[in-house]
Amino acid sequence: MIPKKYFSILLWLFTFATAAFAQKIKLTAHSAEYCTGMYSKVDWGGPVEPFIKVDLKKYEAANPETGNASLSIVIFEYQDIDALGVVTESGQKRYVCDETLVSQGLCDSSQLYQFIVDKDASTYAPIKTTVLTDLGTNDFSYIVANTGYYCIAAINPPFNGESNNFDLIVNFHNAFGNLPASQIPLLSLYGLLAVVYAVCLCVYLFPVFKHRAELLLLQKYLAGFFVFLTVEDILTWSLYEIRNNNKKYPLPAGIQFYTVVISILNAFKISFSLFLLLIISLGYGIVHLKLPRRLMNVCKIVCGTHFILSAVVAWLSYHTSQTQPTASTTDTSRATDSFDADSWILLGFSVPLIGLFMGIYVWILSSLRNTTQNLLENKQVVKLKMYQKLFRLIFASVLLLIFGFVISNILIFNDNLTESIERFWKINDVLITFWPSCVYFIVFMGIAIIYRPTDTSYLLAASTQVPTSASSAIPNAAAMDLEQYENDFEFDDLRSLESNNNANPFEQPKTHQKSSDNPFDDTNQLEDPFDDGQADLDEQLKQERAKSRSNNDFQLEEEEEGEDDTEPGIDKVSKLDKKD
Repeated sequence: MIPKKYFSILLWLFTFATAAFAQKIKLTAHSAEYCTGMYSKVDWGGPVEPFIKVDLKKYEAANPETGNASLSIVIFEYQDIDALGVVTESGQKRYVCDETLVSQGLCDSSQLYQFIVDKDASTYAPIKTTVLTDLGTNDFSYIVANTGYYCIAAINPPFNGESNNFDLIVNFHNAFGNLPASQIPLLSLYGLLAVVYAVCLCVYLFPVFKHRAELLLLQKYLAGFFVFLTVEDILTWSLYEIRNNNKKYPLPAGIQFYTVVISILNAFKISFSLFLLLIISLGYGIVHLKLPRRLMNVCKIVCGTHFILSAVVAWLSYHTSQTQPTASTTDTSRATDSFDADSWILLGFSVPLIGLFMGIYVWILSSLRNTTQNLLENKQVVKLKMYQKLFRLIFASVLLLIFGFVISNILIFNDNLTESIERFWKINDVLITFWPSCVYFIVFMGIAIIYRPTDTSYLLAASTQVPTSASSAIPNAAAMDLEQYENDFEFDDLRSLESNNNANPFEQPKTHQKSSDNPFDDTNQLEDPFDDGQADLDEQLKQERAKSRSNNDFQLEEEEEGEDDTEPGIDKVSKLDKKD
């Protein structure tokens, strides 16, 4: 028989290793114990009183004396486990009465092959034991009056000297519906998270619509993925709502298919999140408008492989965790062997998935470090500030996940095993399932805010922002204050540059052209009405001709660049020289 310590640990491990997708579970000779938390109607309201019922589906060997079944069961709250069994002379604790214990006087012959209960022990909740002799419910039920962690165990005597197999359906029915009590908080929490996602999406789509003509491709990715996350969270909440209201057993094929679809969507969410983080850490959209095609293809292949492995693991996890029997389930040993085989297959896919995830995570951190170093060397302080915020966000998410893990371990190992289980079952699914979803929401919202569409985001992605003087350069990363640097680019500046297509705003202005009028030209003088001026003109022409002939070094000075006309007098002299 199983000693007390190992019996307690087996109950606990078996319960948390099996994820029941409904409140009805199946017990067999190979898995004859199961525990789950249940809320009383006072602590978690509902239309009915919570109860536990059983339904014997089949048994192999009947009792030779009666010709009927002889399946012994016991239902108890986990705090009262010490009230079960007796301690033998060797110091071991035995839980089922047999011939040896009868001979030692530790139990009565009327209790043969039944669970031993100390009727004088003070218990938190009633301990109820019975023997099922017929197929069906046998008019047995257990009313749950107090919130607690309730367990059921069953044993079928080996009348033929071998294992006597059986199928027993147990219904843990809570007052609120058909969800396990540990998962009922998720119904409200995921509904609240869906509302938060929807509100944040509406707020985020406002700047997206405002800057729809100036969006970067990365910002389009984030906006589309934001819509997907909102829809995925709403579908997850709806799955819990459907399962809570489902009264059919086993689960209908539609609900099972819906569960697999949600698992695949969750796998896509994780894989695409890694893809976004990877290309952002490589500088896509901000440092580089585009990544090299080969590098982008490698990122897609790696993250696509992660998605395929995640989808396979999700499907295998769902398949191996199912506890509902089917019409074809007649050989429990075969079903157990199949479960073990599927578990090995699940392990075979989980190991490379974990390795690939760690490899992508290391690649993200390495790329983020290289991009940050490149921005620091090029003095692109605004982009550097964005990537430093991204690194702090990733680091904070790791700390939050570690915090959840530490809290769960404190709850388990702070006190003895019984007290830890009594507290842990209420928040087990919240810590394992919902807490990572909250951390994911915080990280994604941080990324969406850092890379949100703004008036300057497009110009920032296309800018280099190299300092123009030594005084504006950044001395080192430790001494600089990035908060003082802001993005000074505005789209109005771009529009002003594009307003005049014929003008070059960076060209030096032309010098002022001199007037073509010569103030010393005689043509600008007022004519004497009594003198035609011919004598003076002839004298001037003679003097100029003599001067040009006597001076061999005489040269006309070239006018300044940009002047259009020459002095009229000199032009006349040159023409006369040609005539001569």
